Amino acid sequence: MSIGPDIDEVLDEIGTSFTIKRDSGDVAGGYLDITPNTQVTKPFIREFFLEVMLSYETTIVPGEVLELDTSGERFLMMNLTPSFFENQVIYYDGVIYKCNVSGELLRPSGEADWDSPTYRRAENWETIKSDCYAILVPPEFGGEIETEEDIGILEIERQALYLPTSLGVQVLDRYVASSGEFYRVEAVKTRRYPGVDLVIVGEDTR
Repeated sequence: MSIGPDIDEVLDEIGTSFTIKRDSGDVAGGYLDITPNTQVTKPFIREFFLEVMLSYETTIVPGEVLELDTSGERFLMMNLTPSFFENQVIYYDGVIYKCNVSGELLRPSGEADWDSPTYRRAENWETIKSDCYAILVPPEFGGEIETEEDIGILEIERQALYLPTSLGVQVLDRYVASSGEFYRVEAVKTRRYPGVDLVIVGEDTR
C-alpha cells in the first residue's frame, strides 16, 4: 500500500494551501511545504528560489503559476521530481521561483500608423497574454552576460525574464511591466527548463 496518502495528511496539517492560476479558471492545488535553502548565502536567492514538497496527486505542471492562498504571493513552477517508494510515487519535490513582476506580453501586429505631427512610425501591438506574471532578474542569476558593448562605448543593460513556454514568446515581442518599464525580447532559451523559457530582454524604445 502506498504511503502517499499518509504524506498528504501531513501536508494538509503543516503545509500551505495554494491555487493554480490557469486561463481556463483557477484550480485548487492542495497543499505544499516550503523548505528554505539553508545552503544559500545570497538573500536574493533565498527569497526568490524556493524548494517545495507537493502531493503525489498534484496536478500542477512546470510552467504554471501558483498563488499561495494566505499571502497572495505568486510563483512559477520550475520543475517537479517524483520521489518513489516501492515503485510508486509518494510525493514530488519541486522548485518554485517567486514572481516579482506582472504585466503584458505583446507582439507586433505587422501593421503600423504614422504619427502626423512627428511623421514617426508607430507600431501596433496585439496582446499575447495580459496579467502576465514572471520573474525578472539580473542576468547573473540566469547565467547570461550582464551587458553588451556596442563599439566599446555604449552599454545596454540586459535582464533575464522567466516565462511559461506555453506563451510561445518570440524575439521582438514586448513585455510591458505594470510598473511602466518596456522590454524587448532579444533571445529565447527554450531547452533549459521544462515548461519554462529563459528570455533575454533589453530596454524597448520602439
